[in-house]
Amino acid sequence: MDNVNQWLAKHVRFIYSPFREMMTSLHVLTNPSHHLTRLEWAKKTKSNMLSSIWNDVVLFGEVTNEWLNFLDLEDLLQYEEKHVEEAIEQIKLLPEKTFLILLLGQRATLTYEELSMNERKIHSKPKQYRDKLCDFLYTYHQEYFARELFRVEPWLIKAVHEIKKQFKEDPLQTMNSIHPRFKLDRRTIKFFKADTWTFHFGELSKLTIYPSSFIAPHLLVGMEVPEIMVYLHVPFPVETVENAVPEDLLHTLTALGDKSRLQLLKLLYFHSYSTQQLTLLTDLAKSTISKHLKILEKANLIKGERHGHFVFYQVNHYTLNQLKVDLNQYLNFRRVKSANKT
Repeated sequence: MDNVNQWLAKHVRFIYSPFREMMTSLHVLTNPSHHLTRLEWAKKTKSNMLSSIWNDVVLFGEVTNEWLNFLDLEDLLQYEEKHVEEAIEQIKLLPEKTFLILLLGQRATLTYEELSMNERKIHSKPKQYRDKLCDFLYTYHQEYFARELFRVEPWLIKAVHEIKKQFKEDPLQTMNSIHPRFKLDRRTIKFFKADTWTFHFGELSKLTIYPSSFIAPHLLVGMEVPEIMVYLHVPFPVETVENAVPEDLLHTLTALGDKSRLQLLKLLYFHSYSTQQLTLLTDLAKSTISKHLKILEKANLIKGERHGHFVFYQVNHYTLNQLKVDLNQYLNFRRVKSANKT
């Protein structure tokens, strides 16, 4: 155990990053449904936002994996503790190729034909979109985010000081309290997401913990070995969730809550079938099957592809894999340590 604590003391850092906090806020704005403690903030901010600014939130959210490329990929900016304006100035100075990697992540290496329409536009004019992104980030910070950062910053800085103190007393126990699906033992670090990711201490040179008031209930990690990042949720005394349920999770589970639809989903898991073929494989009428398929498709659990006069359906494996993550996030959320009311 002493060896583990010595390794942690040498390799773990706790850093408050204003720029990362702003980027997590943009992720919440883009997809607020799971961030129950931030739903009201997201609704209020969006309602006060100019349509032109909201369009930029959507555009850049689409090509950056809902802004997560700024948070869980390699830290090309080295923005750690930098203030928001300083990080934006660094983006302005990025070479075009580096900017594309920062913005598009792994999709920056795809062929032109594999890119989405907006990704193609950015690829063709990276300097123009780099300037557009920086202008948007300045406006968003000054007009919409600075006031919220002023409110939450003392709590985030306090959280860094408190967890450093706990870490000094018991490094391993402190690390295992960061998130219910982030666990360390004597030799490895494990992240329990859609898949279980395991890293041995010998693979890593740095493990950085960033506090955030926006990230819950995600287990957000940057797994760019040898440097790994993990985000720590910092709740506030006034933070309440009551009994709220994420709407998209409820919609998906409702679509699954029928025996016939589950049977159809299982048939489509490994092979695609048309409605006509499914009537031969089940005791259901064609009209009934069509009704069930529409519900499953609306929940994004299956997807259809037309071949001539027939539409063939197959399971959307990404949605099913993500369902495990979303369900874990919802069930685990209240296990995250609450803030003191002092």
